[in-house]
Amino acid sequence: MPGVRSRFVRDLVEGFERGARPESVVEVMRRIESRLTTPNALAGLRAASHADVLETADAEELLFGLDSALGDGSGQLLESVATDALARILLQGNLSIPGDLVATVARMRAPLEHLFVALPVGFDLSKKRDGFVLFVGVGGRPRTARLLRHLAVGSVRAAQRFAREGMSETVTLTCEALGERARIEARFGPATTPGALAALAPKKPPRKPTRRPSSPHLPTTKPTLEAVDRIITRATMPPPVDPNEIVAPRSRRAAMDHGVSGPPPVPAPSVQAGGQRAGPNHVASSVPPRSDTLRSMPESGFACRGDDEEEPSESSG
Repeated sequence: MPGVRSRFVRDLVEGFERGARPESVVEVMRRIESRLTTPNALAGLRAASHADVLETADAEELLFGLDSALGDGSGQLLESVATDALARILLQGNLSIPGDLVATVARMRAPLEHLFVALPVGFDLSKKRDGFVLFVGVGGRPRTARLLRHLAVGSVRAAQRFAREGMSETVTLTCEALGERARIEARFGPATTPGALAALAPKKPPRKPTRRPSSPHLPTTKPTLEAVDRIITRATMPPPVDPNEIVAPRSRRAAMDHGVSGPPPVPAPSVQAGGQRAGPNHVASSVPPRSDTLRSMPESGFACRGDDEEEPSESSG
């Protein structure tokens, strides 16, 4: 008949009773016993021998019922009770290897297989760089695989008590149910105590004293006002006058006002009949006399001197 060792189930039940009030345990045991298929199962556990076996369904109902009534039903209380029971088995069988948790967990395979009678128990352990991965399961029995998962976690915790005792690392377990199998991953890490974290934390190098750059001085308002004054002065100044209008005489300015850009060209001396050239005072009839050489005669009868004529000096008489 497939089942679980009665003596081991009794040790787990006694562990539940030690962590709870006696009256609560009695009430829970009375309710659970009514759902068991084996008559007088609890009385048989008290007087069980090493060869006695409790049916698998009754063992599952009893252990899961106690975990749900006395704990939160997540299996943590069952794992804690199993850790104490498996630690005694590990100590009695001298199975621990100090300083090697993976090898100690590998030695727990035989006790776990011994607890389940006539059941194919799977146990697959693989080592990783920062821990290990353990697969456990029972073919065709998902609920039994769930019970085996909690017992396997208890065996890892029990192995940690002896194999990692005095070490500065902790073991973080992650469990995942995969139907009739369960995956348990263990990772090694530094100690989580505040003192250990402070010691392991990398220290930052001291910062070199640096000089803060001085902020640039803001310009005062005086240069800005002077610049505005210069801009306004340049904008209000009159445009420059043409230098030709400044130095040109009045007669030339009058000629420029009438559209004449400059004095007319002097005609070449003409040749008279007989091959004689005209004198310098001879003016051709076709060329009009220059207006700037004629003196204006006012009505008073006095001739006006032009602006371009120089005043006679006293020595000239």
